[in-house]
Amino acid sequence: MRSRTTQRLAFLSALAATSAWSATSAIAQDAECYDAEVSARIVSQTPTVMGQCDDCIIISWPWIVDLDVRRIHSGDVQRGRLTVLTVQHTDFRRDLGARRWKLRRNNQGGFNLLRDAESITARCANDAAPVLAYITPPDGQTLEDLRREGRAHYDRDN
Repeated sequence: MRSRTTQRLAFLSALAATSAWSATSAIAQDAECYDAEVSARIVSQTPTVMGQCDDCIIISWPWIVDLDVRRIHSGDVQRGRLTVLTVQHTDFRRDLGARRWKLRRNNQGGFNLLRDAESITARCANDAAPVLAYITPPDGQTLEDLRREGRAHYDRDN
């Protein structure tokens, strides 16, 4: 019998083969440091479409989230609208207003939003390599294409 970790990796690998995200990036939720900390409110949040998964249960999957950054506590981020990538189960509550978020620079030139970031206390070194993006669009597609697909598939207009 396979260990729980081996089962999880096998599941993530199979899922990654049919979608726009990689198994490695899903495991990247376990960050050791962050590049920026901001106070921001959620403007929109769109789940990506999970391909070839008609009869399966998925606990968390990649979402594209737009933040309205109101304050920069640390890091090289501009105030205003910022698109980030996250792995989550359902929508964040937008009615709670602005809250603090920790971000990790990714290899797509943007940021991954870190889950359970309260436990991450170390800032990344300035020369730290970016991590894998939680979502990597297939060749010929962009994040905006994936966002449009998610909005259409899940009948969302946010």
